[in-house]
Amino acid sequence: MPQEDKAQEPSVTFKVKAGLPSDPQEMEVHAAEGDLKPWDLESLPGFQHMGKPYPRFDGPLKVTGRARYTYDIKLPGMLYGRMVGATIPAGTIVSIDTTKAEALPGVKAVWSTESKKVRFAGQDVAAVAAVSPEVAMDAARLVEVTYEEKPFIHELRAAMEDGAPLVFTEGEAPGGEDQRVRGNVAGPRRGGRGNVAAGFAQAAATIESTYYLPVHTHSCLETHGVVAHWEGEQLTVYSSTQGVYATREGLAEALETDRKNVRVICEHMGGGFGSKLSPSATGSAFAMVACKLAKKAGAPVKLMLDRHQEQLCTGNAPSAQITVKIGAKKDGTLTAVEYTSYGSAGVAGGAGTAGPANTLYANNPNLKVEEYAVFTNTGPSAPLRAPGHSQGAFALESAMDELAEKLGIDPLELRKKNESSPIRAAEYDPGVKAIGWERRNKKAGDTPGPKKRGIGMANGNWYVFANPNVTVEVKIHRDGSVELFSGSQDIGTGFRTAMAVVAAEELGIAPTDITSHVGDTQYPQGPSSGGSVTTNSVAPAVRLAANEAKKKLFEVAAKALDADPGELKSEGGKVFVAADPARALSFKEAASKMPGEVIDCSADRKTQYETFRRDLAGTQFAEVEVDTETGEVRVLKMVSVNDCGFPVNSLTAKNQVIGAMIQGVSWALLEDRIVDPNVGTMVNPNLEAYKILSPKDMFEAESILVPQANLGNNTSVAGLGEPPIVPTLGAVANAIYNATGARLRELPMTPDRVLAALAEAEGRA
Repeated sequence: MPQEDKAQEPSVTFKVKAGLPSDPQEMEVHAAEGDLKPWDLESLPGFQHMGKPYPRFDGPLKVTGRARYTYDIKLPGMLYGRMVGATIPAGTIVSIDTTKAEALPGVKAVWSTESKKVRFAGQDVAAVAAVSPEVAMDAARLVEVTYEEKPFIHELRAAMEDGAPLVFTEGEAPGGEDQRVRGNVAGPRRGGRGNVAAGFAQAAATIESTYYLPVHTHSCLETHGVVAHWEGEQLTVYSSTQGVYATREGLAEALETDRKNVRVICEHMGGGFGSKLSPSATGSAFAMVACKLAKKAGAPVKLMLDRHQEQLCTGNAPSAQITVKIGAKKDGTLTAVEYTSYGSAGVAGGAGTAGPANTLYANNPNLKVEEYAVFTNTGPSAPLRAPGHSQGAFALESAMDELAEKLGIDPLELRKKNESSPIRAAEYDPGVKAIGWERRNKKAGDTPGPKKRGIGMANGNWYVFANPNVTVEVKIHRDGSVELFSGSQDIGTGFRTAMAVVAAEELGIAPTDITSHVGDTQYPQGPSSGGSVTTNSVAPAVRLAANEAKKKLFEVAAKALDADPGELKSEGGKVFVAADPARALSFKEAASKMPGEVIDCSADRKTQYETFRRDLAGTQFAEVEVDTETGEVRVLKMVSVNDCGFPVNSLTAKNQVIGAMIQGVSWALLEDRIVDPNVGTMVNPNLEAYKILSPKDMFEAESILVPQANLGNNTSVAGLGEPPIVPTLGAVANAIYNATGARLRELPMTPDRVLAALAEAEGRA
């Protein structure tokens, strides 16, 4: 989702104060003509709403059960769909017999796949639509599929071996022409700089370790699903999606209909993390199938995947085996990094993990990166919150701690020594103070008793992305009420509230005076919510639309105040003459003088321009307690320090950070997709056997935001969804080492692995 430059727009130059309030930098930026001067460090003291904590507007709806999720949609005459998945991991479909299913009373439509090849258990085979969920389930059981089974491979390391069963034959594997495939291994994709051999020759100390992470599923609280309803050629789809416009485009293409005929609505959704970005983001075509069943049956169809199907085929974070070699001088200055990654996204590509290696510690002159994709007979991956970066940071940041140990340097000081980002450099001290780094044991095992405490840290990164294809509409009504319309969806992060904050800051009224309408393709176009792109893309258009509406309101108010519109200002719910604040009208009084019923203004997002930093930094600290007798690990506290330009709503921003820490700790300690090696199917496709963090496992979580004028757009905001999860795995692993002297290089860090690492550490001692 990088910014795409629009064709040679005329530009306007602004001189601004950028960066951190503690270290302001003069910058010159070149915005598109018609854009507003960006909010910069000089704007920060005058903010009335930006950065303040506001409870999300949809909170009362959610806690009272009035929020309508896709699952809650019920239309007259609605049928219930049910997918049928392949029961084998590899083979060929010989026949699909739906006769018995079609004959079952209450069954109204049946679909079956035209594909003959099966590459993972759970792959779409057939589907039914019936008058109730129970009848649909019974009908699904009656679908008879005959297979010709073939050998399969389900695990990354085994798939890399010579002679392993092939997932794809020659020419079938996904990926570009640069992806040379040998067996099940595609690649490498190479990157780097300098000469690593020369760099290692200069090193006083070198470490090399290999780390492993299993597949991690998204485990969305709300499963994937849609409600599809045809009225003639017009299709309305209620979808649990991170992108209503992307879903519309994908369905229109699959159904061979004009996009104008398709409306997609997402009022509320319960988690996506990347797996719900578009219909093609998953390993199932359930959304398209639901539309086809609805067309065939002549009735609306609700098709929600159950938890078993959710875990099998809607995406996952790839497994990875990563080897990191680092060399450094005696004082800790890095001389070379060699990074080799093998990742498996199942039957898909896109298992790269080298983002942190390419970006963190950019002062290191010598870097060699090689990334390989490994195919297995398992469901395809989907983007998961900073795709590949959590895996890469776990390896790189664990290796940095191992290097610090070998050099006898404090891990914090090693990172400071090699820091290349001025933003992250400023983030260390708040985190150090909040976690109490001075309490960190210099020697593991100093505390008496079997329960040992330790503190660790890790760094992470992400990028400033923006989508230029955004339009926002703002309406001021004659009664003084204000409405905002954006096709982007609120996926649970508080987007409705954040956009109201931006509009309120520009209009000079309270965010609660604005009603935000989002998540509908009948509203102006907005981006999908992924890659930390939404706020950075939509907020600038919100400000522009609000500014246009404000100018029109000033034209009305100026007559009543006997002033020129350019003399007016709006703040605190009033419109007044800037030079004489006593000459004022309330915002509602000004609106009441409109000659018509509504001021209606739309604005397109202008081109992204220069930023202070094109990356988002972030550092994280963890305190753990390890029971050395049982191997149990409890996270006691985590502190995450992050930047996202100017935070819009500090409350929901911190909520995102805390949610990312919870998700990361769950990944580090518990989550592991287990596949039966005999039959190739997942044996824990539920939230009972597939363990995730529970309320009783919750830790003290502290989010610290470091505001900066990052520019790039007229609000100086950037995204925050991705960065906070990236360092979590490494921070927890490093804290466990500090507590016990045992280095865990494989996730999840379960009690058995902790005890094995302890035994290995004691053996070395």
